[in-house]
Amino acid sequence: MRRPASSFPMRWAVLLGAGVLFLLMVGACAGSSDGSGDADRAASLGDPPAEATVSPAPTPDPARAARVAAKRLATRGHYAEAAEGLAAAGLDDEAERMERRGARALLRSARAALGKQRYARAKRLVTQSRSLHKTAASRTVLAGADAGIARVAAAARERRRLARIAHDQRTCSKAERRAVRDGAGTPPGCVAYAAEQAAEVEAEPADNGGGDCDPNYAGACLKPDSPDYDCAGGSGDGPDYTGPVQSVGDDPYDLDRDGDGLACETS
Repeated sequence: MRRPASSFPMRWAVLLGAGVLFLLMVGACAGSSDGSGDADRAASLGDPPAEATVSPAPTPDPARAARVAAKRLATRGHYAEAAEGLAAAGLDDEAERMERRGARALLRSARAALGKQRYARAKRLVTQSRSLHKTAASRTVLAGADAGIARVAAAARERRRLARIAHDQRTCSKAERRAVRDGAGTPPGCVAYAAEQAAEVEAEPADNGGGDCDPNYAGACLKPDSPDYDCAGGSGDGPDYTGPVQSVGDDPYDLDRDGDGLACETS
């Protein structure tokens, strides 16, 4: 059976279209390979790849950092450290203002403690205030704190003394206290009473002709604080001189050289 004549041209048309499509695909592949080769060649020639731009870190401000640290320290009451930090950063004026500010704040706290009779705390605070900036007001507060501390210490000593006396009064009988007053010794339990009696005796003025004469001599009033006495009209160089006098004690000026109790005797 003979095929139709129209089928032959159709076959060639299909084959021709497939060939054209194949050529187009081959050309596309060749173009892509050529582009990558150009990139490889550019890289081999030393063209640097594009780098990402990095922004530089901000430069720290030492003055600002010092102010922030000083504010933090001042909030906690560390004014001296805050002033030192400001001075180290070259902020001398601000450091001086910080010292004055700290001195005022510490002085206010010291006054409050003084009003509450917390003398030790008041002294510590006012001492810190004066280490920053000295003022007349801080000196007054310091004197008040010292006086308060002294009063507290004196009151404590007095309480201890009274406690010892009260204890002795319970243990030292009347007869034993009489023995202490008579100088017959100090029985056990009467130590504080004996000390009190001794203090009273020492407080009594000595009966030596008005208290201005040396008790080692009688018949004339020799000054007890004189560096030396010599007999008047003798060869001594003084600086003080006396006439006839009786030696009734130790003879510290060596006036009674023959030891008969009479000194500076006239012939």
